[in-house]
Amino acid sequence: DKTGTLTVGKPQVTGVYPQDISEDALLTLDAAVEQGSTQPLAQAIVREAKGRGLTIPPATAQRALVGSGIEAVVEGKKVLIAAAGAFPNPQVEALEQAGQTVVAVMQDGVPMGMLALRDTLRDDAKDAVDALHRLGVQGVILTGDNPRAAAAIAGELGLEFKAGLLPADKVSAVTELNGHAPLAMVGDGINDAPAMKASTIG
Repeated sequence: DKTGTLTVGKPQVTGVYPQDISEDALLTLDAAVEQGSTQPLAQAIVREAKGRGLTIPPATAQRALVGSGIEAVVEGKKVLIAAAGAFPNPQVEALEQAGQTVVAVMQDGVPMGMLALRDTLRDDAKDAVDALHRLGVQGVILTGDNPRAAAAIAGELGLEFKAGLLPADKVSAVTELNGHAPLAMVGDGINDAPAMKASTIG
């Protein structure tokens, strides 16, 4: 797992890119939908909104969309927060290649803008991976994050990666890898539990 395992798990908002609304309005919309979530990216967005002193309106009918985002009704309008693939913008690729995760915000089906976030590597991640390499242990990052952001972290650590994975995809990847050699899976979230259970050591 990447977020919270190899990285600190406390991403920060690095950019707010509104479309026809203000930065604060975009951030407020996103934070309204994300409030109450335990997901690290969601918590970072809410932290940023509170840090700017914004008033976050209540949201109703919050619903997680497996593998595609979260939606809720905010001030009578349906707001969807999704991976940036749902938001055609040439800036997305550049941000993701720089190791950032980009989320899109849509209101009643209309793109409102996007937010970029970045997590930092744990201080000991590189040393731990290097020590495993010296022992002959090969590592692979399994992450739900986008491929370009995953590639940036994997490149820093000298690891292979599989990105854009749902929890079930992580189980499939672990099961496949476990068929070749005994496998240890390290993760930090409840979404990692099924993959950890499928490994030799979890």
